[in-house]
Amino acid sequence: MLKIPGLFSELDNKQFDVCIIGSGPAGTILGVNLAKAGINTLIVESGSNMFNWITNQNVKQMAHFEVSGNANYPVNHTRAVMLGGTSNFWTGRCERFHPSDFEPHPYTPADNPWPITYEELDPYYERAEISLRVRGEKRSEFTPPKKGDFPLKNKLNISYLKDLFGKVNISVDHSPTATPKKGLRFYKVQKEILPEFLKSPHGNLLTGVTVTKLIANTSGKVSEAQVKTFDGYEKRIKAKVFVVACGGIGTPRLLLLSKSEFFPNGIGNHYDRVGKGFNEHPAVNFYARINHSLGTIYPSNKIGRSHQFYNIFRKDGLGSILPVFRQSWILPHHNMPFTITNIPRNTVAFLKRFVKATLYIGVVIEMKISDTNRVTLSETQKDIFGNPIAHLHLSYSDEDLCLLDKSRELVRDLYKKVNASNIYEAQVTFSRHHQGTCRMGDNPKTSVVDRNLKVHNTDNLYLSGSEVFVTGGSMQPVLTIAALSHHLSDHLIKRFKENGFN
Repeated sequence: MLKIPGLFSELDNKQFDVCIIGSGPAGTILGVNLAKAGINTLIVESGSNMFNWITNQNVKQMAHFEVSGNANYPVNHTRAVMLGGTSNFWTGRCERFHPSDFEPHPYTPADNPWPITYEELDPYYERAEISLRVRGEKRSEFTPPKKGDFPLKNKLNISYLKDLFGKVNISVDHSPTATPKKGLRFYKVQKEILPEFLKSPHGNLLTGVTVTKLIANTSGKVSEAQVKTFDGYEKRIKAKVFVVACGGIGTPRLLLLSKSEFFPNGIGNHYDRVGKGFNEHPAVNFYARINHSLGTIYPSNKIGRSHQFYNIFRKDGLGSILPVFRQSWILPHHNMPFTITNIPRNTVAFLKRFVKATLYIGVVIEMKISDTNRVTLSETQKDIFGNPIAHLHLSYSDEDLCLLDKSRELVRDLYKKVNASNIYEAQVTFSRHHQGTCRMGDNPKTSVVDRNLKVHNTDNLYLSGSEVFVTGGSMQPVLTIAALSHHLSDHLIKRFKENGFN
């Protein structure tokens, strides 16, 4: 039997200022800021460490969801229930959205534009880059504008990629990247930011406990969160403010599960908006071979991106794109699958790299926003607590398929320009970026949260994460998630100073 954490047994006699549900970048950055301001904050996480995630089948089941639609969206390795959330499998890329993403463009819902601008978010991007220890260098005119330098200097030299494509007038930029303090390869939120939260007398962490429902009173205010453990214990968390930071699938599911007299269809779902508009980042993936030179003889892979093409297809009524370039001579990269059946093919690919270098080019695309792409509750499957799991429907629109085809044409043209040979197209992949299911906006009839991320028709419930994005662009979402967390923390601190949510 699981041993009940001490804090769990004390919940009956405690009330927190803020309860944050989820310990990914959105929840952890928010928690640190609130604790620093003297606000008594609790972070609740269903999982715990990586070992528990790997070995505990109950925890794995909490990440499960079912899928329908023609996109054949993968279920396995798509969500993670542990400290740090799915960011445990994040490579640390910290790109800003482009200013054009916040402006009306072909994929912006006509009745639900972004309620904030790039200029409003810019100072929070600066703070997010500091929080995540982003390293970078001066970049080209095509990248999102930035007033100052990155917090840390770039250490990775991608001059070969820059020179190779620069000769054919293609601009390649280094990817700003979160940098761990102790030189670990990948940035882990639970190792870099969470310790600061736990050092604070106002920071509290509860793991191995799942929030199964938010309890709202007849005025629409959330008074408690129902929590359960896998071995049958149940408690209620009391707080003045609740923040759900469970991602683009977990957050809408929790809201839909939280039905009450005031919210008969789930919290925030007066106008059937919760769960609608799910979007991801599909990518075409190509490999080709180029002649070796001094620039290619490097044991690991190097990666660059081009922002030069970001908006070129929007004039055609389509979304943005982001080409990715990776040189790999000896060591493979994370796109290459490693299974027993793939060992022979990977071994042959490895040996071929001694003859010619491998040049990967992929293109990440923006998906069109559609209400039919949505998260609902399953009608057939339930979790260990007896609640319906999430059901995701995701289908490509005609525009998505057209943009994928145009991206393929672009990649083949780029290979032709640099005289690459043996071009091979791999399968389309997804980026595990769950976005847009609880969009922000000024109109409660077309959005779920307002510009301050407060759920419409509630006084004390907020959401934090990529689920609030109006559109997804073709950029990695983590830096924008972190920027919005800083924005939300400022708003909450101000409200506590003004009235304490009384």
